[in-house]
Amino acid sequence: MSNAVRDSRVMVPQLPPRYVSRPRLLRVLDSFADRPLTLLSAGPGAGKTVLLADWVRHGDAQVAWLNATPADADSRRFWPLLESALRAGHGAERGPPAAVPRAAGIDVVQALLSRVPESATQLVIIDDAHVLTNSDVLADLDSLIRGGQPGLRLILAARSDPLLPLHRYRLAGQMHELRAADLAMTQGEIADVLTARGITLAARDFGILAARTEGWAAGVQLSAMRMEGTEYPADFVSELALDPGSIGEYLINEVLREQPEAQRKLLIETSFLHEVTGPLADAVTGMTGCGDMLAGLARDNGFVIPLDAAGERYRYHELFAEILRYLLRRQYMRQSIRGLQERAIAWFEGSGDLGNALYWAVRADNRHHVARLLARGGFVHAFVHRQDLSGLGLRELLPLRPPRGATAARTAEFAVASSVIETVFADADSAPGLLNRLSAQKSEDAPATPELLVTSDLVELRLGQKAFNALAVDAAARRLLGVNGDMPVPVVPGLPAAVLLAQASTRLWHGRHEDASMLLDEALAEARRDDMPGLELEVLAMMAFVSSYWSRTNHADDAAQRAHALRRHKNLPIPPALELAAAARSLIAGDLDGQTRAIQQALPAVVGTDPGVAVALVLGQASAPLIRGEVNEARTALQAVGHRIPPLLAVMRDMMLADTDTSLGRPRAALRLLRNYRGSEFAILTAMARLRAHLALNDVDSAQDCIRSVLTTPSAQVGRFILVEAMLYDAQIAQLSGDPGRAVEVLVRALEVAQGEIILPFLRVNDVFAELLVRHPIVGGRWPVPVPRRPAGAAAEPAVAASRDLPEPLTPRELTILRLLTTSMSTAEIADELCLSVNTVKTHLAAIYRKLPASRRREAVLRARQLELI
Repeated sequence: MSNAVRDSRVMVPQLPPRYVSRPRLLRVLDSFADRPLTLLSAGPGAGKTVLLADWVRHGDAQVAWLNATPADADSRRFWPLLESALRAGHGAERGPPAAVPRAAGIDVVQALLSRVPESATQLVIIDDAHVLTNSDVLADLDSLIRGGQPGLRLILAARSDPLLPLHRYRLAGQMHELRAADLAMTQGEIADVLTARGITLAARDFGILAARTEGWAAGVQLSAMRMEGTEYPADFVSELALDPGSIGEYLINEVLREQPEAQRKLLIETSFLHEVTGPLADAVTGMTGCGDMLAGLARDNGFVIPLDAAGERYRYHELFAEILRYLLRRQYMRQSIRGLQERAIAWFEGSGDLGNALYWAVRADNRHHVARLLARGGFVHAFVHRQDLSGLGLRELLPLRPPRGATAARTAEFAVASSVIETVFADADSAPGLLNRLSAQKSEDAPATPELLVTSDLVELRLGQKAFNALAVDAAARRLLGVNGDMPVPVVPGLPAAVLLAQASTRLWHGRHEDASMLLDEALAEARRDDMPGLELEVLAMMAFVSSYWSRTNHADDAAQRAHALRRHKNLPIPPALELAAAARSLIAGDLDGQTRAIQQALPAVVGTDPGVAVALVLGQASAPLIRGEVNEARTALQAVGHRIPPLLAVMRDMMLADTDTSLGRPRAALRLLRNYRGSEFAILTAMARLRAHLALNDVDSAQDCIRSVLTTPSAQVGRFILVEAMLYDAQIAQLSGDPGRAVEVLVRALEVAQGEIILPFLRVNDVFAELLVRHPIVGGRWPVPVPRRPAGAAAEPAVAASRDLPEPLTPRELTILRLLTTSMSTAEIADELCLSVNTVKTHLAAIYRKLPASRRREAVLRARQLELI
């Protein structure tokens, strides 16, 4: 028995105590057996070594494990060490093949590998392969990989990509890869680690832990070890610790100290930034070549994460960034940190990124710079690029006063900047008063320069939007677009499109959708001219909503398709208006679940958008419950709508409230609520809600008046949806009046207008016409929702029974044609509907007239009604 101590470099490492296996990644490694090379490339602590050690224990292949060190990079040390690993992998009982000489070099290694049976698999795992920099070793490894040795699987685990021709292996299909993102722990795996150590966290605390660690295995394990056995483990979730055994100590020792001085300076001095680029880092640090350093750090898995395929934008891992910011605060004076921020502000401003310049000016508490940026382009930039300024901390800067002895121009900057901040935080209740006050101040002491005038006019436009004041919006829009010609407007790419879009939405919420459509066409052209895809997407989204609301389904679908294509091409977020359009389209189509999903998806992104869209989404939350009969839920949603809302949305809210009153048995209250719209341009919109209340009161004449007003009054407010609703209620009243023939005729017209696109009104009256549709299967066949079946044991169709009472009963085909005679369809149209020839239909008509008897069409219909055939 040998007492020799085995070399730890050629031994499979032991798993740490309470190690939690990761079956997801074990299965991935199993699936990689079809290629000779597998590369695990990720930074320190990613879990590469323990994953491979666990995987080896789950398999039955021969394993040669080599944990390389920098001293082993030389070929005279590397190949003998790998030979030892191969011999150790065979086991003492098997021993190495006797015929192989114990000489050093790749030839011996290849000889050992050649003795592995073709049916067996030889795993060669080289850990810390990034230390292998010797060109001879790398060349020999390359030949080994491409040599096609049967049964050989080479697995390299490295902190950065080894200096091998990896691109060739990818093209040749010889390599599988696992990167840091693949090795990051899932939420389920993080939960398993915590459970193994008896740690329970609330959902919020667990979410914070997962976000901070970003699935970094060492971060999760060290956090769990720190929380284990403590009474309140959640207290450690957000803690930044640097003591022995902490995450901070690990990152400083394993990552930061390994970097050269220039890289450490770069990382620490730019750590306050959320994103960093090479030019920005050059400006902040005063160094050159920062772009190359960032690319190298990202390539070496140094906790620098690229954010784009071009490798121009980067961010730091969340935990690493916390350590860097701690070192920044400890090593630099506060004034020095502010100096770094000022350099970033200057770089952003010089690059035209006024949004980020403003953000960092606020962070640096530089009120003078904030005032200048807001007044001279920053507010306009945020408006055009749809940036929400409410989260910057601007409110804390109020009151924003100019310094003593400030010039008139500087004083004007501060005044305009103050009005901007007040506008950012204004709501529907405060905006009208603020608008009046600022308008009075503006007339007394108007800003002198075009740049300040543009910001001042934009303040008026935004306040007009929030106050739902169409006159104020139009007046400001005319000045911003240069329509008045009072003063040349500075050219700001995207501003015309954004102003036209605001003007269009305001017109829309005031019920002027035709004006809105024309303005949206202009806005779309301007957005494309200025190459502003974000604005173009918003315009298309609003176009889709306008068309959906007025039941122009083809236009709505076209605009939505173009919007989604643009969004995918430019990787843009979905604007709330596009989800609102999808919700409207789903509602019209009777898809209540789809409508609810679209509304829920839009709500999180609604902050800072068009205030009308925000109100419309809240109203949309009440639509589906109201239609389903969940009246209390609908009323709760409607109560969340404020009192000051634009006219069109106020009508919609009151119509829905009236319907809830009618559903709760209070139709008179519903009529009182809608009385205020009598004689207004929106009166016709309330007709269907009033009709439902009148029907609840059995006031058929008043209900008929409501229908007549919709069907006979030309109005831009009436779209196909309302027309279809009116027709269906007209058919219902005809049925109640004992005129089923006329009811069928009106139903056919309603189906023609709906064109299979407007379904919700049919869904709401489905039970009302169930019996009639069963008696008229042709109409029932065109009905867009399933017709309720006849209850079991119900009487047979009376038309068939009556037909049998005739001296010569009508055939089923003749009954079908007889029912179509009640419509306005011609003989040729009936033939087309039934896929018959015109002559065949004429033959059936002759038989119908003879059997009833009747001499012409009108007489036949009258006789059929007397006999209850139709």
